[in-house]
Amino acid sequence: MKQLAFLIFLLPIAVAGQSTTSYDQVMEKFQKFYNAGHGDSINAMFGHEWDQMKSSTTLWTNKSNDDLLKEFGFLKSYKFIGIDTSDPNRVYVFETRFSKKGAKTTSLTLDSDNNLSTFRFITISDGITKLLKKSRRSR
Repeated sequence: MKQLAFLIFLLPIAVAGQSTTSYDQVMEKFQKFYNAGHGDSINAMFGHEWDQMKSSTTLWTNKSNDDLLKEFGFLKSYKFIGIDTSDPNRVYVFETRFSKKGAKTTSLTLDSDNNLSTFRFITISDGITKLLKKSRRSR
């Protein structure tokens, strides 16, 4: 009985750990593709919900990626700062640092296959502002 209670206690921790790793892996791929100017590869990261490869207008193109690189610069680093609980979805929020624009926030959600479901290159909300304040206090 004690073992069952222990497993029930640890299950939410294990699930949260797995999902954070998945989000970090997606951000790592995004950083690699974004900095290389491969908007088409970013586009391919979206799941079937968006099915960007078959869409007549895509969210990411090599041209739009180049435009963002010119404006924001390279994505130098990212750090997971928390989940925006003010959003109805589990939106994972990262503090991102760009070579030209400095610190910004980027957020995303994943589908059940760990493909991008939503991606907000630059985002802000009341929930994200709270996460940023909390993250900066813990430094």
